Amino acid sequence: MADALTAQSGVPAIRGRVWGGPTAGYRRFLAPALVIVTGLTILPILFTVALSLTSLSYTSTRPTRFVGLGNYAQLFQDERFVASLWQSAILIFGPVIVQMILGFLLALVMNERLPGLGWLRVIFIVPMFFPPIVMGLMWKVLFTPQLGGINYYLGLVGIESPAWLADPTLALAAIVIAAVWGWTPFVAVMFYTAMQTFPGELYEAARIDGASWTQRVRYVTLPLLKNTALVVLIFRIMEALAIFPIIFVMTSGGPAGGTETVNYYAFVAGFNFLKVGYASAIILSFLVLLVAILAPATNILLRSLALEGERR
Repeated sequence: MADALTAQSGVPAIRGRVWGGPTAGYRRFLAPALVIVTGLTILPILFTVALSLTSLSYTSTRPTRFVGLGNYAQLFQDERFVASLWQSAILIFGPVIVQMILGFLLALVMNERLPGLGWLRVIFIVPMFFPPIVMGLMWKVLFTPQLGGINYYLGLVGIESPAWLADPTLALAAIVIAAVWGWTPFVAVMFYTAMQTFPGELYEAARIDGASWTQRVRYVTLPLLKNTALVVLIFRIMEALAIFPIIFVMTSGGPAGGTETVNYYAFVAGFNFLKVGYASAIILSFLVLLVAILAPATNILLRSLALEGERR
């Protein structure tokens, strides 16, 4: 009876069309992409995992040996690694939170039909065209007291010129400012693009019901923007590692390691101290931590999209 129902429902026929027949040719088109992805991502990760389980160091006269999880156990006793975790949290989540807020506000401005706003939209997205290394050089010039820049304008209003890049706290703030300036336009463009797809009938109905502009933003725009905000948040956290060139140019992890993130510490351990095995363990630990942070947000996004699909 069950076989008869299955045959009547056409499930075997559908399964045959999916796994064989015309769709079988798709695999030949996917094969080159899978080979490239495997070669550029999976194999390097596996190679890094293998290195992290060894004592490979070009400054040691001892032969390389298998140490298992020894490098990972050493991380918890490394004060520099623990400090870099805290600085990574500040330099990743701090800028991202500010970017989300400012990006949303900029998107609201760009979404309004105001005279001359076309030029403002162009100005808003200009920072997106700066490579991180150029961005770092530009902001280093601005924050260097001897070159004027920001301190010059602070002096005009009577504020004493601080040594931005010589103080750990101020150096962190300087990098956050540079990161916010550089990547807020990306967030704004994503939000603005999403707002262009919202049905105008909802705003018109809210306007007829007497809702103010603030109420329309709160009760119409924000709920509709929820999934886009999650996508942007996930991408920005993933791409926050691009802050490495800014740190490299502006502070080189200093002063006194005050702006040294985990990936920068891995760079120092691998290329300055030549402890390749230990550096591999550092960067893989950071990768696992990022996945653990991003997994819940991704899960919430997928569930939300699934619920929306069911409603439709």
